[in-house]
Amino acid sequence: ATTTAPPTTPPPSTPPPKKLKVAAVFDTFVTEDGWNEAAYNGLMEAKEIYGDRIEIAYSENVPLADYERVLRDYAEKGYDLIFCHATPAGEAVKSVAKDYPNIWFVWTDGWGEIPDNVVVITPLAHEPSYLAGIIAGSMTKTNKIGVVGGMNVPSTYRSYYAFEQGVKEVNPDAEVMVIWVGSFVDIHAGYEAAVSLINQGCDVIFGNGDSQNVGARFAVIEAYKAGKEVWYIGGVWDEWKYAPSVCLTSVLWGIDKAFVDIIGKALEGKLEPAKFYSYTMLNGTDLAPYHSLEDVIPADVRALVEELKQKILSGELVVPRKDFP
Repeated sequence: ATTTAPPTTPPPSTPPPKKLKVAAVFDTFVTEDGWNEAAYNGLMEAKEIYGDRIEIAYSENVPLADYERVLRDYAEKGYDLIFCHATPAGEAVKSVAKDYPNIWFVWTDGWGEIPDNVVVITPLAHEPSYLAGIIAGSMTKTNKIGVVGGMNVPSTYRSYYAFEQGVKEVNPDAEVMVIWVGSFVDIHAGYEAAVSLINQGCDVIFGNGDSQNVGARFAVIEAYKAGKEVWYIGGVWDEWKYAPSVCLTSVLWGIDKAFVDIIGKALEGKLEPAKFYSYTMLNGTDLAPYHSLEDVIPADVRALVEELKQKILSGELVVPRKDFP
């Protein structure tokens, strides 16, 4: 008897893997300040790393009042991972997340109770802020140091408090004066605050926040050009390229690395419900290079900063963390 071969069925065609659709909402233009520039750089880095596995969209210069509408719009369009990159936009992200339980939302620098489909990026920048304080306390000649803060929220308060601890560690007599401008997008308020601090005798200004840093560093550049010896320390992102004559270093919040990390976890299906993902000097935050101003900072101060950095990384030095006044 002749046996007929069983009919061959074509192998099941594998559909192309579904792209992860990622969106982000920014409260200023992405090139305007470090907070958004860092996040935008993280998105671009993720695109380089993950290539065709992800699709990226973003909206910039969105007023806080419009955050809910823009987040909802991305959810309606079927985005899988939506970054709400504004600390004060908590109610907006929580409201939209409750209506779209199958979409992941990321709230940068959020706090409190959050729905299961929301995760939070927590930049623990108090460690490099402490090191920046060591530099400020060592560099001041007037023993007056100014901090220009944005809104007084846990992340900025944490950085301010640790910065002050660093100053006091090397210079107990120095006075640290802080002005909270009450906004993360008011460049002029940052400028006015820094001018006021400089006029009160501060010769090191620490920009601790978002767009107000743009104003603060401009005030320092202006003072420098007028012949005053005033230094600037940036915050959130490396500000040296914008103020190379005065920016000694910057406190890097690691937001770019956090964005890459969260997108990677989403691709692998490893995001955990309502989880707060922290980024410390071990996995994100850091002190920026001194660039062209390295020689301005005495060698013994740089050596001390490096020694303390290694102690933080090894766990030998625990920088005090205080989130609220």
